[in-house]
Amino acid sequence: MKILHVSQNYFPSVGGPQYTMKHVSEKLVSYYGDAVDVCTTDSFYGPETKLYKRIDPPVEKVGQVNVNRLPFIRWHYPFLEVGNKVFAKITGKALPYFILKRRWGLDSPAINKMMASSNVDVIMATTIIYNFADYPMWRFKTKDPKPFVLYGAIHLHKPLPFNSPLIARAKACDCYIANTEFERQELIKYGVEGNKVVTIGTGIHPEDFKADEQSVLNFKKQHQIAQDEIVIGFIGRLVKGKGVAILIDAFRKLHASNKRVKLLLAGGTTDYVPAIKQVIETEKLPIILIENFGDEQKGVLYNVLDVFVLASQSESFGVVFLEAWACKKPVIGTRMGAIESLLSEGKDSLLFEAGDVDDLVLQLTHLINNREKRESFGENGYKKVMDNFTWPVIVARYRKAYELGIENFKTLAGDRTIKV
Repeated sequence: MKILHVSQNYFPSVGGPQYTMKHVSEKLVSYYGDAVDVCTTDSFYGPETKLYKRIDPPVEKVGQVNVNRLPFIRWHYPFLEVGNKVFAKITGKALPYFILKRRWGLDSPAINKMMASSNVDVIMATTIIYNFADYPMWRFKTKDPKPFVLYGAIHLHKPLPFNSPLIARAKACDCYIANTEFERQELIKYGVEGNKVVTIGTGIHPEDFKADEQSVLNFKKQHQIAQDEIVIGFIGRLVKGKGVAILIDAFRKLHASNKRVKLLLAGGTTDYVPAIKQVIETEKLPIILIENFGDEQKGVLYNVLDVFVLASQSESFGVVFLEAWACKKPVIGTRMGAIESLLSEGKDSLLFEAGDVDDLVLQLTHLINNREKRESFGENGYKKVMDNFTWPVIVARYRKAYELGIENFKTLAGDRTIKV
């Protein structure tokens, strides 16, 4: 199969879609011998941000995948932002969507041109918020329109208008890949055809998270973690949006009544890290902060934990849950849409109400005081990963989704021919 993957960013850029696209692209080549090309921007950062860092070379082979890094239009960002503020001040409304999409949706004629001219069997793109997701709406104006599969990664914890452009994109694609059953069912409620929405999620290599006992003991010794202490923590982007602030608030309350707990926070440096450091310095809380660690350290970090917490209030999936389960760790997540769909409360996890610090403290206390439950949750989570979220399982499902998209497109193209 010849495949074109379209993404706003690609390795070495980091993030959920980048992670999934890299693994799926490379494994379609290695598992099935498919020919995969990637079409992406030439920036390390997301096209909606003001930050820009060019990635070179513009064309290269990464893991037997041909990666094309294309330019996008950025010069107009300041003008659109100022214009939106002025328009809002005068009218009380934002600029029309067809204008704002040129600021927030990735304005790249080069990407559109590659999509229009690629000689492939199917195009798959992620995520739904970017303009390339409009491809089905203009593909029949090209000489050789292609089947289009959309990995939306859409956050549906808050309702969207039924006429939202995002919903229109989900309806227009030939197959929609949902991260969770929650996402699938919500899209069906919005009118997306159920027979073209498949639930897949993302995957991991469980063996990547193994760590020898001595390395874990060495880490605990280095950071003065006693054997009878409980370590709770989060591993991921150290930003407020991932619930780090809520977790710190909960730990502050927890530690006030239990001095045998410590908090581990590990991830890449962000503009929120100085605030974390200030809490550590001024309040003298036993928070272990690890910045910019290598992938080879992940196994040790997860295995040091007794309880993993993702307190984010907006997720389309949460691959970090899989990583924690791969190390047989119990997890706590927010009681909301996608997370509630992925986690099995009372079996491999506990849930707390979004933003409710006291509820998070309560759920943490349940697990801290019950070693047997921690162990059973970890074992059940590990089994869930092995059954559903290893890369061979995930990539096979992706390929079936592409085949479904191709079949749906053939039906659509045939209908258009008949109507003509």
